[in-house]
Amino acid sequence: KQWYQRRVAITAGGGGSFLIPYIIMLFLLGIPLFCLETSLGQLTKKGAPGAFAAMHPAFRGIGFAAMVVDLICSYYYNSIIMWILRYFFSSFTFGDLPWSSCSLFNGTDVAGVASSVVNTTVNCCSHDNNSTMYYWYYEALKASNDITIVGSVDWYLFGCLVVAWVVCFLCMSKGVESSGKVVYFTATFPYVLLVVLFFRGVTLPGAAEGIKYYVTPKWEHLKDPTVWRTAATQIFYSLGISFGSVVAYSSYNKRNNDCIKDGIVVTLINCGTSVFGGFVIFSLLGYRAHKSGVSFENLKSGPGLAFVAITDAISEMDVGPLWSILFFFMLFLLGLDSQFGMLESLLTSVKDEFPALNRIRKEFVSGGICLILALAAIPMAFRGGLYIVDLLDNWSLSYPLLIIALFEIIAVSWVYGVNRFSKDIKSMVGYEPNLYFKVCWLVICPLVIILLIGSGIVISVMDGYPLYDKFVGCDNQALIDQGLPAEANPSWVVQDSFPGTLVFVIVIFNMMSCLTIPGYMLIHYWPDIKTKLAELKR
Repeated sequence: KQWYQRRVAITAGGGGSFLIPYIIMLFLLGIPLFCLETSLGQLTKKGAPGAFAAMHPAFRGIGFAAMVVDLICSYYYNSIIMWILRYFFSSFTFGDLPWSSCSLFNGTDVAGVASSVVNTTVNCCSHDNNSTMYYWYYEALKASNDITIVGSVDWYLFGCLVVAWVVCFLCMSKGVESSGKVVYFTATFPYVLLVVLFFRGVTLPGAAEGIKYYVTPKWEHLKDPTVWRTAATQIFYSLGISFGSVVAYSSYNKRNNDCIKDGIVVTLINCGTSVFGGFVIFSLLGYRAHKSGVSFENLKSGPGLAFVAITDAISEMDVGPLWSILFFFMLFLLGLDSQFGMLESLLTSVKDEFPALNRIRKEFVSGGICLILALAAIPMAFRGGLYIVDLLDNWSLSYPLLIIALFEIIAVSWVYGVNRFSKDIKSMVGYEPNLYFKVCWLVICPLVIILLIGSGIVISVMDGYPLYDKFVGCDNQALIDQGLPAEANPSWVVQDSFPGTLVFVIVIFNMMSCLTIPGYMLIHYWPDIKTKLAELKR
């Protein structure tokens, strides 16, 4: 999730303002919860539903909630890989990169964009060195200018989506036996590419200013609860907490594996890599700012960071196509790695809940899941697909991840018992977790999560109607309608309110996973409730 972390680092107003909460959340939430999930999976030898049911049968719904989160995230995540492949394939050129200059508008209508735009597109493309922005919206996505306009399918993107899902299937075809081997490459080779890009990035002019911006905090931003919540959410995304993937993969561990030690090492390496990746990203952004004069403050959050700002910097480098191929190949491998974790978690949980599937060849089960998700993801290849991904990525998972983690703590530490769980860990690894883990599991983690959820809800209510980035391109009248000068829109987007129906969709997506927890509790206790009600009637 490198691109996600960089966007919130910039939005936080300086990378340092994000790194401080990020590191604090690593020790308050990341390490304790990751070690809890690895220990639970290794102890129970089951996917998320069965693992939490082992703590108490009523908590099986926690695992179902994780399955829903995996389903939603897997559904749209390959669309980001689709975009990566679009740029990766376009990087194979002997000349300049296709986004390095403004090509002539080919006259093809862009869904929802006024016809008057046609004559001004090239001028807008040339304005403020916006060739990469032009390529992103007009060539790569052919984006519509309203969230309600789906438009037609883009066959290039559709082909990239098919390739992404076929690769996932081939790597997942035999379950953890095949995906585990593939991860050896997808998880390690990006380090080679990251080191290569690091040494290239830090030697570019302007890199020092970019790195300075990355490590210098703006202390006033630490007062913003949103920064802390996004830092916690990024820890969850980065480590796979609440997705069920950690539980699923650790269920394949040997019983005497030192899961606590491994958990600490993995979390530190993972988050250390994210911080190191920040130096790569911000050195390239510093080079971009040096060449174009575009301030860091004008960088737009979202996937445009990777597909606009970074591509802009790469297009200015010597042998740009080579660096572009390496950069997007690295993102492709990192994306596959994340997708494997979510799909393997989903596959393990489904097979645990439906044992009859174990009699079916793994290729058919894996293929069935990939096929269903691939068919459902076809709308992502339409001109309005950007908005679908943006909606799901920004609005569907933040609260569910925190709520699932809270119930994990309740199930393991409060209901099953932290001392009992610690003794179970001792039976596996030979020692009990130290006081740090017990205090975090029992008090600190639930307290921090409740504060994050509460502050987030208060801020959401105070902010009012949720907004999204609406692409207007060269339609200057849309800017004037928003009260903005037409020439003051280097990002070609304006903030607009979600339609009422989509606000309802946002609420539904947030509730889909969370409601499985109390829903299954109700199912579990329903016979007792019926008995009590019958006694009251008598």
